[in-house]
Amino acid sequence: MPAFDNHFHLDPRGLYLEAARLFEKAGGTHLMLTHLPYDDLPLSSGDDYAAAYARTLETARLVRSATEVTVFVAVGPYPVDLLRFDEKLGLAAATVAMKRGMDLAAKLVREGQATAIGEIGRPHFRVASDLWAASNEVLAYGMEVAKDAECAVILHTEDPTPETFAEFGGMADAAGLPRARVVKHHAPPLVLPEETHGVVPSVLAREDHVREALRKGGVFLMETDYIDDPRRPGAVLGPATVPRKTAKLRSVGTMTEEDADRIHRQLPSRTYGIEIA
Repeated sequence: MPAFDNHFHLDPRGLYLEAARLFEKAGGTHLMLTHLPYDDLPLSSGDDYAAAYARTLETARLVRSATEVTVFVAVGPYPVDLLRFDEKLGLAAATVAMKRGMDLAAKLVREGQATAIGEIGRPHFRVASDLWAASNEVLAYGMEVAKDAECAVILHTEDPTPETFAEFGGMADAAGLPRARVVKHHAPPLVLPEETHGVVPSVLAREDHVREALRKGGVFLMETDYIDDPRRPGAVLGPATVPRKTAKLRSVGTMTEEDADRIHRQLPSRTYGIEIA
């Protein structure tokens, strides 16, 4: 049975390849390596994303060489980058820079180097109304380029509610992107159709969250959102959490074989257009 972590970061300054080895040792087989902002790399224009994405792609290559883990990659301009660009360039130029980051991400998807565009979206904290509007403009653009690249998007936003799930579904409709290709990362156990409105929830793999999601019987992915920050070891959840939690819940019958197959093979395969054996 595969064990797929849908949201996993690696940073050369953190555990890095050792974190991937810990994931594999615990039974992890597949992961979505998601781009994160590297504060040691310059970010003064949208073209700077090329070097940042190259680091994430190189990390994926190294993990594949060091382990038997199957690594998929998501790249995209981190939503809070808009604020950094705004301070340097002003909001209009900042918006252009973020859209350029989307274009470069889509190019990597088309070339087969990346699987999805993410994590993209809007700040998870309160910002000025003009920044919020610009963030939504950039997010809508990201969905448009994902539609053209025929790939999924992984969203970073504020904590979702059924209403925000519906909002993201409406944005996807406007872009022509299937709702089933919109993944809300760091989701609580909102998994029922009337809660998600066709958007795919990626539930944080806390045991209480996963148990509640399974009890409700909805469709969801599992993730750690492991950030590999040496200042915050094990945050958000440790790299071995998804395979360990899956094995534990299967051993006590809370997660059936059918549940595990749906979470770790069927849904990621369908969402991302990938093959998980």
